Amino acid sequence: EKKKLSEYATISRGKGVASIQRENGTRTMSVTCDMEDGYNSTLVGRKVQEKLDSYEVPKGYTVEMAGSTTDVNNMISQMMQMMLLGFVLIYLIMVAQFQSLLSPFIVIFTVPLAFTGGFLGLLLAGEHLTLISLLGFLVLMGTVVNNGIVFVDYTNQLRIGGMPKRAALVATGRTRMRPILMTAMTTILAMIPMAFGHDAGNSMGKGMAIVIIGGMAYATLMTLFIVPVMYDILYRRQPKVVDVGDDTIDDVPDDAAEFLSQMTDEEKEALKDKTKKKKFRL
Repeated sequence: EKKKLSEYATISRGKGVASIQRENGTRTMSVTCDMEDGYNSTLVGRKVQEKLDSYEVPKGYTVEMAGSTTDVNNMISQMMQMMLLGFVLIYLIMVAQFQSLLSPFIVIFTVPLAFTGGFLGLLLAGEHLTLISLLGFLVLMGTVVNNGIVFVDYTNQLRIGGMPKRAALVATGRTRMRPILMTAMTTILAMIPMAFGHDAGNSMGKGMAIVIIGGMAYATLMTLFIVPVMYDILYRRQPKVVDVGDDTIDDVPDDAAEFLSQMTDEEKEALKDKTKKKKFRL
């Protein structure tokens, strides 16, 4: 016997979702939005998260942030871990080459200077801190230490050749300033087209280029002032001869002898007096 549907159910019109989404067996609903030009998704996400934290969610419901904001936070966390690992590896490599813990510490002190210059570059250019700009900081860690390595290594070699510490620092500043500036300028000039370009590819790498330019320029100038001061304050012992095999530079002690021969008698006496005073204080 045929029966009508009205005997078992009623039909009514209403509104419902077009599809049902589930995640790990739990029914979910996604709320998406588009960002207007001039706004940073990470900053807006923080404000939205503050509103969600103050909102009283009904029992049985949970609200979570997802999408680009979560991806950015995860990438920032991974990038920080990469930078920390790179920092440690760079320091350990320099320890193995210098065969000392103090010389690499003086060199690695240029990394915070580079980061300061990178943040100043972003501030002056009006750029936001993005994942691409964080890559610029990662690049800076491997490039900015070169200037410090050149300065500290040559100073050590001159002191091994017989020069006093103050005289070795002055001689290193005079002779190694040009190579240090050339190294920095080649990197800075290579990044200028990317920083000021208007193409689609250049706009994506603009933040990284600005970070590298600002970090290299600031760290290079500060290296010529901060590194000698740090060396003079911290490095009180005579540096040891580093055994590097057959690649030893034999002309560095001759350079020290040449610098000593160029010094006047008054400068030599002044250095001797300073050395005697330091020994008397110790």
